[in-house]
Amino acid sequence: MTMQYLICYDIADDARRDDVATLLSGYGPRVQLSVFECDVPSRTVAAELRGKLRALIDPIEDQIRMYPLDDRMARGLVVIGARTIEERQDFWIIT
Repeated sequence: MTMQYLICYDIADDARRDDVATLLSGYGPRVQLSVFECDVPSRTVAAELRGKLRALIDPIEDQIRMYPLDDRMARGLVVIGARTIEERQDFWIIT
């Protein structure tokens, strides 16, 4: 039974923020700069994800919120506006 979570974060440090975004990108798309819609296959995997997120942040300076979305809530999603988030691509310029 796949569960969907809306995960929002406010991370003070750039490196920690990048680590959180990288981890969450493996679970679903970034829909805002600090917001992901994540599909988690089970409660066990959700607990593992919470543990990984706890290990990445500073519990005093940072905050992550995980909102579980049931089917009814997910179907009721309303998006206003067409702006999309482009993931930063690391690249090298060789001259």
